[in-house]
Amino acid sequence: MSDENSEFRKVVERVCAGSDQAAWELIDTYGPHIQRVVRRKLNQKMRSKFDSLDFVQMVWASFFTERETLAKFTEPTELIKYLATIAQRKLFQESRRRFQGQKHNIGRERALIAGSEDESSYVRKSNTPSQIVMAKDRLEAMMRERSTRDRQVVELRMQGLTFVEIGAELGIHERTAREVIEKLALVETA
Repeated sequence: MSDENSEFRKVVERVCAGSDQAAWELIDTYGPHIQRVVRRKLNQKMRSKFDSLDFVQMVWASFFTERETLAKFTEPTELIKYLATIAQRKLFQESRRRFQGQKHNIGRERALIAGSEDESSYVRKSNTPSQIVMAKDRLEAMMRERSTRDRQVVELRMQGLTFVEIGAELGIHERTAREVIEKLALVETA
């Protein structure tokens, strides 16, 4: 038996005997192997939800609930293969839960940031302050050429009144109020 294997067996025996220090040695020595497996196999969409260390911890939690399985290993490579298998199963289980279920389905998520594939349906583009000032200036210029009644209709509409409410307020038909606004919209696009 090689020196590496004999050292490994000593640590295993101490872990089986209940030594916390030996368990930490095992974690420090073989944890990076698990982390490499997880980093290689972790789905890209799941990386925003999980860190590779989350899965490493899950593997160790599962492993240490059954310390008697540790006694079976005679070589470090056997333990590494075993831990890698647990890691792959944990990844598979979580991937299945995150892609097939309705509640946590990552495949149904959509980005809410500007520059995403379909940002128009998720992010409302807001006007810049200069655009707002320019729009107000255009409106004022258009309103100077309108009658008093038309200006009143526009002001009431900007206050949030409906066409029916504007008609009642000014003593005109709601259709007349609607036509004033529609004409302004046509003038603006011309």
